[in-house]
Amino acid sequence: MLKIFKQFIKLLFSQKREFYKSMNEILGFCPSRIEYYELALIHKSASVTEPNGTSVNNERLEYLGDAILDAIVGDFLYHKFPKEHEGFLTQMRARIVNGEALSDFAQRIGLNRFIVSHLHNSKGKTKVYEDAFEAFIGAIYLDQGYNTTRDFITNKIIKNFVDLQQLRETDTNFKSQLIEWGQKYKKEVVFETELESTNSKYFISYIKIDNEVFGSGTGVSKKVAEQKAAHSTLLMVNGEQTENLEEEN
Repeated sequence: MLKIFKQFIKLLFSQKREFYKSMNEILGFCPSRIEYYELALIHKSASVTEPNGTSVNNERLEYLGDAILDAIVGDFLYHKFPKEHEGFLTQMRARIVNGEALSDFAQRIGLNRFIVSHLHNSKGKTKVYEDAFEAFIGAIYLDQGYNTTRDFITNKIIKNFVDLQQLRETDTNFKSQLIEWGQKYKKEVVFETELESTNSKYFISYIKIDNEVFGSGTGVSKKVAEQKAAHSTLLMVNGEQTENLEEEN
């Protein structure tokens, strides 16, 4: 019995040590309160109920991280674009911290490997990754404070995974315009997006209309790649619509 107990303690210690090492690699510094990061990765679908009835999950950290993330990205953009108006800054921030982008960030830095969740459908996982990333930011803030959190978001996330020039030039309406076009002409529009290769930081998106491949696009996030693909596809289908009208006349 004592031998089994010692083996259990050894295994538990080993798992904790590996988790701490992984967090150190992701963060770029040694966490002081590892329990914050453990909590940040427990989705509400895998909540643990304490004896007093309290649910243990990452929802509170998610709330905190969301606020901190908005503040830091807003501050970054304010100083990065000193001559731009409030509307531009708001749109740029929305493009950086939208749910799909946050889900991508979580996967890029490897958080998805440690998330505890009981959801299994792919659509649900995207939201799980988004929530975990926000909670992770909340954990950094509680553990290390504002300045370290700002440095992590600026140096580890924005500089590595956000192409500000592409975001600035991307019309966020292209995807919705293409979907509306499909609805208008009763065409099935499907976006197929994935990493260009295993080690690539860029995504490539293909658009199929009624199972036929049309436009494609690449970008540092799924959103950027899909917007580019949608833009190229719109140019193609709008040209075809014009030709059809000319033939009818």
